[in-house]
Amino acid sequence: MWSPPEGFECRHIKSFDGVELNVCSNFWGRHVDGRVAVLLHGSPGQVSNWRFQVDYLVKRGHPVIVYDQRGYGRSGKPKEVCLEDYLRDLSTVLRALSVEDRQAVLAGHSFGTMVALPYAVTHDVPALCLVGPVLKLRTDFTDWIIQHFPPAIWKRLFFTENFLTRRMYRNLFFSRETPDEVYEEFIRDNRDYLESLPPHTFKYLYRMLDYDATKYAPKVRANTTILVGEEDKVTPPEESRKLHELIPNSKLLVVKGTGHMILYEKPDIVNKEIEVYLVKP
Repeated sequence: MWSPPEGFECRHIKSFDGVELNVCSNFWGRHVDGRVAVLLHGSPGQVSNWRFQVDYLVKRGHPVIVYDQRGYGRSGKPKEVCLEDYLRDLSTVLRALSVEDRQAVLAGHSFGTMVALPYAVTHDVPALCLVGPVLKLRTDFTDWIIQHFPPAIWKRLFFTENFLTRRMYRNLFFSRETPDEVYEEFIRDNRDYLESLPPHTFKYLYRMLDYDATKYAPKVRANTTILVGEEDKVTPPEESRKLHELIPNSKLLVVKGTGHMILYEKPDIVNKEIEVYLVKP
């Protein structure tokens, strides 16, 4: 179980519609002049997915915000969501900690990039770090089962630790080169959490199937780094290459020996790429 660094505190704040968000930071009540790392997890992720980045950045003295997006972690879990809710949540969180858009270095993983990218189009953020970015949402046979069968069947099948899920998660989210101990750490971090989530939260993304990153990418003016695992099956490298072509002032890093969970597999690379943007040129 992850123990956050000293001084890194989590509090609940109310978003624009009353949904409570679990927000964690190392500078509550303290004014920050410089840039701030704002970390946006994937779906169905939680704060601890950024554990290695939080530990590193806080130790290095950087101001950090990471929060459970609505429906996930210790935040409220409304029955219905839309992308605009997540964008307004991000704005609410920044205002709650007195952070201006021009200070916010947005780092998103997977679904988190679906929040970071459109936010950057309409707000004056200086930099983006997109890790395993989503180009467009896709559905598969697993999604069909979730849509058409009772939760009692698919929660046990896909979101409870068993022989099937251990193999499925290993093959889907990680590189073949990833050490078993890294995978086991991921399982320990997320096993109880995934089993505790109410069924409706696993259907949130079906309400955003019209998301298309190519609509936003050409309008981004923030300096952008795109990181993707060479063996990423969830958000394949060719999708990141497409985004790189469309986003001005972007650079692309295809990370060898990693899959979709670069945050766990190669945390040092992610840490350094975020940190670059926290020091003004």
